[in-house]
Amino acid sequence: MTAFGKLPLALAITLFSISALGNDPHAPAPVMPDVPTASAPATDKAKVVVTSGPSDDELSKALLNKINKGSGDIVIRTSDLPAGNSAAAVAEAKPKATGKAAKAEAKVEEKGGHGELMHWSYIDGPAGPENWANIDKANLACTKGKTQSPININLDNAVKVELDPLEFDYRPSQLAITDNGHTIVVKYGEGSNIFIEGRQYRLVQFHFHKPSEEAINGERMDMVVHLVHQHYDGSLAVVAVLLTTKMPAAARKYWWGSEDPKGNPLIQTLWNNIPIIKEQTDTPGIAINANQLLPQDRGYFTYMGSLTTPPCSENVRWFVLKTPVLVSEDQVKNFGRIYPMNARPLQPKGDRVIKETISSK
Repeated sequence: MTAFGKLPLALAITLFSISALGNDPHAPAPVMPDVPTASAPATDKAKVVVTSGPSDDELSKALLNKINKGSGDIVIRTSDLPAGNSAAAVAEAKPKATGKAAKAEAKVEEKGGHGELMHWSYIDGPAGPENWANIDKANLACTKGKTQSPININLDNAVKVELDPLEFDYRPSQLAITDNGHTIVVKYGEGSNIFIEGRQYRLVQFHFHKPSEEAINGERMDMVVHLVHQHYDGSLAVVAVLLTTKMPAAARKYWWGSEDPKGNPLIQTLWNNIPIIKEQTDTPGIAINANQLLPQDRGYFTYMGSLTTPPCSENVRWFVLKTPVLVSEDQVKNFGRIYPMNARPLQPKGDRVIKETISSK
């Protein structure tokens, strides 16, 4: 019990506010509570009102707990009160926001109400792909951009040319895996690179989408993995590896054999280690190798595009490998239990040129 425990509520609020903020050089000066006097009648400024239930002692304890937690909010709410007082009405009177202030409050995220902007989503609605630019000004390219991704790759319109092969120099890395609320992300360690036309890009991370965001002749695959690389000047190159459960006809066995592809061993390792807490990075002490996500045939399509998630930044070089990698239906279903659909709608191709390698290397 602190020395403030027996004080009246208004005085306790003042003393705790001064105590919590007094040592912070960047904090605003504490505001004294409004007290009616003979010369100045009481006003309707914001104040704590207790209509029933908890005593001053209980409210002082609840206030002290909030200050100790560093929440930055010294308003006592129903949820802060001791058990048995949940029905007590504890409210805060404040002027109603109008004009620009009201519009700003309308953008506050529903789930927290702590001043955060609404989080974007793949589901149609206020936070869906069509409204990503409305959530945050930083996402303006999602609507106004001219070279957005993903796109449909029409084989008849691809320009078939001799292109330099992609040189993959991937090395093993310790697994660091996160469920970021939109997909499963694997952060990759230093030392793995890709060489494109003599430029070196470091593999930073890779993540998954279901179904594939890219479409070939209007058809999307079961999933895709995006391997994100960065040059030292900050430019990005993303390699998209399509994932499918359908074996090509030439690879199928005879009638007594199985046509179901075996699961990809690296993807199975990742699924085995998906964190059970979102936005928490787990490092289980396992080494992985991104080479297990690549097909033997590394012919590709390439075009200029953007990130497929907010802020949808452009000037991203895309490389979509032409040959998919086989995964099992169980692996696709298990990802779908977490993210049934996390693919952005196809974007207009516009006048962009899509190049396709003539020979596979």
